[in-house]
Amino acid sequence: MLRTSLRSALLLAACGAALALGGCGVKGPLEPPPEVTAAQTHPGDKTAKPKDTGPVKPDRPFILDGLL
Repeated sequence: MLRTSLRSALLLAACGAALALGGCGVKGPLEPPPEVTAAQTHPGDKTAKPKDTGPVKPDRPFILDGLL
């Protein structure tokens, strides 16, 4: 009984860790859908202003970056 409970707890912890690490994503801003990008870009439009990306954040490496 205790052995089954321990095995279940370890399996639950492993699944929780996998879900937590699965939430890690690509560094950078979100990408718009392809339809939106194609509809908003006009190569001949000279009045278009460059998009403001906001303040530049310094690159601070994380200890687990090597695993990704």
